[in-house]
Amino acid sequence: MKHRVASIICLFSMVALWLIGPIATADTVDKPAAPKQIDATPPLIPIPGAHVTKTGLLVGGQPTPEQLKAIQRAGYRTVVSLRAEDERGTAGERAAVERLGMAFVSIPVRGAAGLTEDNARKLGEALGKPDVRPAVVHCATGQRASAMLGLEAFVIDRVSAAAAIEFAKMLGMKKHEAALRKRIAQICKADKSRHCEDFR
Repeated sequence: MKHRVASIICLFSMVALWLIGPIATADTVDKPAAPKQIDATPPLIPIPGAHVTKTGLLVGGQPTPEQLKAIQRAGYRTVVSLRAEDERGTAGERAAVERLGMAFVSIPVRGAAGLTEDNARKLGEALGKPDVRPAVVHCATGQRASAMLGLEAFVIDRVSAAAAIEFAKMLGMKKHEAALRKRIAQICKADKSRHCEDFR
């Protein structure tokens, strides 16, 4: 008798697990993994010019649809695009990102002229929100993204001018170094409280 009761209980348990299992699995589809520690370098996904930081950022160029899927699987929570919506290759990115369960932020930076304090503050605000990181910050090739993150570090984090330039270079900046230096020099001239002593 005890044997039969145990068998019936076991059978009911298996049926319950079978019914509940698919629901739990379906509930987690297309959602990014829990945030990773921000003091650890996040996974490197091979987008163009890819670099990662210990502050939870993947920086580079335009991800492909397949790379967006890899980005989501790696636990990234946000994609920040610095591309204007009329640039070639941007169509459908917002929808693809949101379909994968990640947040999408658009901050159009039109070439070197887009390296502005206003855009740096928008980027700092976007990256400073809770549960944003790990995040991807990208443009077409990674050049605007690296320069903007250098400017954001100078404007928002108030690192020294030299440190901001070095940070942007570490992220792969080559094309926009002159423009970033010019913008930082303008800010230094207007605001004497900035750390510009080491800037050349």
